[in-house]
Amino acid sequence: MIVDGKALARDISEVLKGTIKECSKTPVLGLLMIAPTPETKSFVRIKKTKAEELGISVVEEDLALDAEQDEVVAVLQKLIEKSDGVVLQQPIPNHLDNDALCALIPAEKDVDALTEESIYTSPVAGAVAEILKAYDVETQGVNAVVIGSGKLVGKPAAKLLKDLGADVSIMTKETGLDFEKLLEARIVVSGAGRAGLLTKDMLHPDAVVIDAGTSESRGAIHGDVNPECYENVRLVSPVPGGVGPLTVISLFKNLAKSASCSS
Repeated sequence: MIVDGKALARDISEVLKGTIKECSKTPVLGLLMIAPTPETKSFVRIKKTKAEELGISVVEEDLALDAEQDEVVAVLQKLIEKSDGVVLQQPIPNHLDNDALCALIPAEKDVDALTEESIYTSPVAGAVAEILKAYDVETQGVNAVVIGSGKLVGKPAAKLLKDLGADVSIMTKETGLDFEKLLEARIVVSGAGRAGLLTKDMLHPDAVVIDAGTSESRGAIHGDVNPECYENVRLVSPVPGGVGPLTVISLFKNLAKSASCSS
């Protein structure tokens, strides 16, 4: 079975739209992009389209590749002042101190949950949780594998699954893939960003596979899961159209809370 992330997101959007309509003010999202790639621009475009649909205002700032730390800090601080929630769109150039920049965002405005201090659920973890709930996926005592350990996908996904009672193994570029554990896993969440990384011979037929990895090639977005897997596992989220729409809606659920909209 293939997860219909767009349909799930539409259902949640309708509820969230009503919540935002009842809010005493229009929620404002501050968004900072630095040297955006075509992939990043695509993600931001999707966020802005959904924000308009929900009745959310977006204040966007774009900086060039040569932007220095002090300049980024100044722009970020202005966004923090005028917004209910702030997103520092990842990734950012290597010469900048990403951790220091993320740390500037107050916990109550860190709607992307880029720091451990954030009071919100990571949007990707929120998306994974929505899928598990919608398709009645058992997690207690289940063997699970998370591929990747980044702050956007790997870490929050692993924490979510552990909190839900799963026995979680984490695999990274450094550790490599443990094929035996992969075949034993009944839940696999991948955030490696390597197109076609997972093939059908690596996965158990009863596995639930959540593809949260994206990479861009020749103008198209690809996931970590080879499409050959789609008919060979119990449940799989495709790229695009799986985790992505739910991640965006989870971000705006966080923003609605930050803006003190009624739930």
